Order: sequence, then structure tokens, then C-alpha cells
Amino acid sequence: MTAVTPMNATATFDPFSPDAGTHQGGALDGHALVQGDYGTAVLGYDLASKVLRDKRFQNSALRLMEEFGITAGPVHDFRARSIIMLEGDPHLRLRVPLARFMSPVTVRNTRDVLRWIVESINADLDDSAPVDFYRGVAQRIPSLVYCHLAGAPASDAPQVQSLSERTLSLLTRDRSLTPVIVEAYDELFAYLAGLIARKRAEGLGDDMLSYLISLGDEGKLTEQEVLTEATSMLEASSVNTAHQVGLVVWTLLRDREAWQRIVADPELIPAAVVESLRLFPRTGVVSKIAVEDVELEGTVIPEGSDVHVAVWSANRDPERFERPEEFDLDRERNQPLTFSTGSHNCLGQGLAKAEMEEVVRHLAEHYPDARVVEDATRIGQAGGRWLVDRLTIHLKP
Repeated sequence: MTAVTPMNATATFDPFSPDAGTHQGGALDGHALVQGDYGTAVLGYDLASKVLRDKRFQNSALRLMEEFGITAGPVHDFRARSIIMLEGDPHLRLRVPLARFMSPVTVRNTRDVLRWIVESINADLDDSAPVDFYRGVAQRIPSLVYCHLAGAPASDAPQVQSLSERTLSLLTRDRSLTPVIVEAYDELFAYLAGLIARKRAEGLGDDMLSYLISLGDEGKLTEQEVLTEATSMLEASSVNTAHQVGLVVWTLLRDREAWQRIVADPELIPAAVVESLRLFPRTGVVSKIAVEDVELEGTVIPEGSDVHVAVWSANRDPERFERPEEFDLDRERNQPLTFSTGSHNCLGQGLAKAEMEEVVRHLAEHYPDARVVEDATRIGQAGGRWLVDRLTIHLKP
């Protein structure tokens, strides 16, 4: 195992800059736990898994919101009662209903719809010249999928995408965006309240939102909890998946040997998606707060301290992954922490992977020679996240 030794506050390391080229993943100078002005960063796979599963570390989303000056009001109250902030029975009360609806059965039953959405969007592309695949395809898919699951009109997809982008701009840590964030949440609350009212008036269906409403009618959820659940699913469903779709496609098309294997054998697509998720996770850092003094491998993390799990580093830990810097379609025991682990693992990960798989499947089938136009592509990092600004692809070079 990698030695875990506390480092002093002068350690030079930024957990929010996932540039894997600057050090070997899993540790910095042999240390899987480092400390600095930002608090404590966890780099090793095993230690990261341990922290993500430990209920003594709470999500820091509420603290981040308060650092933006959002210390009271509807937006602050929503975050305080949202599923990512809860533990124990209150957490299960909100998680179980969503987990049942986001089950593998739901994902399987949604495959045909996913395929239709991907094919419909790609049909609009002019494939005779290079296209911005992120704006033209990846960015559009998740919001349409959300509308399908929520029983909302497909025409709402642009608004859903915009709401997701603006609410999650909180993660840029740019405090000048506070007015934008508050306005976006207010708009989101109003949108969902209107959608819920419309469903009640027109009759419930078999979609996710109707399911939540019915739980409210049965007394299993309060009206406030129904809105909280719906809000949580919308804010996280679109923008993160859109960027991750772009990152997966970017990763695969740049490895020509792997891409040709995928084209020849579509059964490799699920493994290809997981390996891409390992190397380039959209969410590279998961930030937590110690709710009590916690000892990690000989280092005491004081109550109230910030702890940042560097997923991008843990996913490249050589103690867990052989030749971690390489893209390996045949990698065994490939369980990256991209969707977290433990009781707060991403509920929608199965659906998100399915979306990525269908995009890759379509490209492999219809555009086997597709290539990334490197000098017209802009992909970078900010706030511990991989960001796709532009992904230019020549579909028929």
C-alpha cells in the first residue's frame, strides 16, 4: 500500500487542478494525504474510498453556498435539506424513492429512447464539415433525457439545460456569479412547481415526477420533499453528463488503436466508457467537511476542516490500477471513483453511462473514421472539474 504520511501546510499541491502530468496519481512524493491552505487533500484510491464512505465527512455544498453569501432564504434552505447533505434515516427517506426509479430496470427500459434521442440529434448535423460535437450533440442529450424521465415536454429541454448550467456555476467558485445562481434556482423552483401543478391537473403518468408526486399523495414524502427531490435531479442531470459525454468521445477518438477495436467490436463500448471515466472524470474533486475530529492513518483532521477527495488522482493510483496513465480496454477490476462510492454514490450513474454508450455506439456505427480537430478543440480544467468548451470533430475526414 502507498504510505500515508501527513505533510505540513507548505506542501505544494492544488487538488483543484487535475493536471495528472505533474505527478503520479495516488500520491505526491509518496504521500497519499497532503495538507495546505485549502485543508486536506486525499489522493490515494483506498483512502479516498474510505473517506467517501465515512459518515463523519459531510458534503461541503452548503458551506460553499454560504461562502457565496447565500446564507438564508429558499436557495439556502433547499441545499440544507437536499439529499447530499443528509445522513442516516433522513437520507434514506429521500434516496430510496429515487434509487427505485433509477434502477437498472429503468435504464434498460430507457435504452430505446436514448438511442432515438441520439439518432435524432445526430440527424440534424451537417457531417460534410467539422462540427462542434459538444454544442451540437453532447450538450443537448441529457436535458432531453431528463424531460423524458420527468414527463416534461421536449420543448423544455433548452430551459432545463440552462437551469442546470446556471445553478451548477456555483462549482466554479466564482463569487461574482452569486446573483446568477440565486436567480437560476428561483427560476428552477418556479419551473418545477408549475410542472407539478400541471401534472396534478392533467393526470399523473408513469414518469419520475409523477412517481414522486404519488409518493407525496400517499404521505410518504412531503410536498417540500417532492420539490426538493425534483430539484436535485434536475440541477445535476444535465450539465455534468453533457461534459462527461464530451470527455468520453474526446478520449476515445484520440486513441486510434482503441477506437478501431471499438468499431470492430461494439461489445467493448461499456468498458471503453468506464476507462474514459477513470482517466478524465468530469468531477475531479469531491469536497467534504469533517463533522468531528477524525484520524486518518495517523493524521488528525480537526472538526470543521475541509477535506478534498481528489478523484482524478485516486483514479490514477498505481497501487490500484496497473499502468494507470494508459488507456486500457482490457483493464480488470476497473472501478473508478468518478461517480463516488458508498451511500452517496451518484444515483443516476447507470443512466449517465447508458447515454455515453449510446453516443459512442452511434459514432462507431455511422462515423468509424471520425477524428478530433485538435487545434479547434478547447478542453480544460477549473475548480477541480474537467470542462469541455468546444469539441470539434470531423465526422467524415
